[in-house]
Amino acid sequence: MTTSNEAAAPNLEPLQEQRLHEILNPTHTALLVVDLQNDFLSPEGKSSAMWHQDINAMQATLPKIEAVTNLFYAKGRPVIRTRTYEDPELRTEAGRDRFLWFEGNDREGEVACLKGTWGSELYTPARDGDIVIEKERISAYVGTELPKVIAEQALKTLVVVGLKTQRCVARTVQDLYDNEPSLHVVVLEDCVASDNTALHDATMTELKMFYPPVISSEGFERVWQSYEDKTT
Repeated sequence: MTTSNEAAAPNLEPLQEQRLHEILNPTHTALLVVDLQNDFLSPEGKSSAMWHQDINAMQATLPKIEAVTNLFYAKGRPVIRTRTYEDPELRTEAGRDRFLWFEGNDREGEVACLKGTWGSELYTPARDGDIVIEKERISAYVGTELPKVIAEQALKTLVVVGLKTQRCVARTVQDLYDNEPSLHVVVLEDCVASDNTALHDATMTELKMFYPPVISSEGFERVWQSYEDKTT
């Protein structure tokens, strides 16, 4: 026996599909590629070579991110890349305290992506025309040029990919939701990753629950292919 609420519950799948198609209209959509940098992704970077973290999951996203990025290039849509700097001297006062208390005051051994080092450079080089945003905090939104870019490009949707799921990706998504009420944020679940599988999985559960839509790169490509079909 069903309750009246259950009986009245609409089938949202067709509505969601139609809405997603509207949200991902290429004419107002840009790609945000978060922190694909040598210290996180290269076998010679600090994550792998110094800290012996497992970078395989992060490396595995790269072909899918490249495929999505190429779709944006093909349509002449903006590709925004972020570079994070974790230098203690660039942090807030609380961040410097964290460095002293929890990172052992070891700048070279404990801090990735120091400004001016090879480790901070983009693992996947930017192309001509890419918008590169430098950041000194976890979020790609707070204290960066991203709000200005969103306004100047008249963006209505940002597709988010990159690293690391539980930190820079999640914080960026949350800040965009909180501060850009007219902007849609779409996370591609197979194009974000971390060196910590448990934290990645927990964060993805939260993003799907509280910050939808979260879709696959295949689903994204299918939506954009439908726009091509209409123009051919």
